[in-house]
Amino acid sequence: MSKDFIYKRKSSVSFLPKKLSSQMIKEIIDASMWAPSSRNGQPWKIIGIEHGTKNFNKIISALSGGNQIWAKNAGLILVFATTIIEDDFNPKIFLDIGFSGQNAMLKATELHLETHPIGGWDEELVKQAISIPDESKIAFLLVVGHKADSSETPKERTRNKMENHFSLEKWGENF
Repeated sequence: MSKDFIYKRKSSVSFLPKKLSSQMIKEIIDASMWAPSSRNGQPWKIIGIEHGTKNFNKIISALSGGNQIWAKNAGLILVFATTIIEDDFNPKIFLDIGFSGQNAMLKATELHLETHPIGGWDEELVKQAISIPDESKIAFLLVVGHKADSSETPKERTRNKMENHFSLEKWGENF
């Protein structure tokens, strides 16, 4: 995978209401499965919900209002959840799930698909819709789909200056 996919990945809100092929879904999930994982625990459970299904509509209804407007056109929503968390909760679980999601986004970008990770949903409604056990937690949802033609002028993507976020050797020492 070329590093170009890192820079091409963006959080899109412009999707065609078209399902992804089974092969695309398989490739995205395969990339997710090869994410780094503390002690190789692979603490993620990924549930894919395809456009046009009863569960897809339930998931859309469980999203925050702003997310519903554009997510309803996606071809696929991936729910990244934990495997069952017991008494010895480890925050590294969510780090590992984030790595898995990043791999999914980069693979989708390589496949010329658009993605948008979201954090606005009703936990209980999502769990009920797709039978996630009470002991599990939802880490995030990833909206994936084919890009819709948009008449909007694309916004230039920017990032803060490197020195705002990176120090070498100690806090405040710029690179």
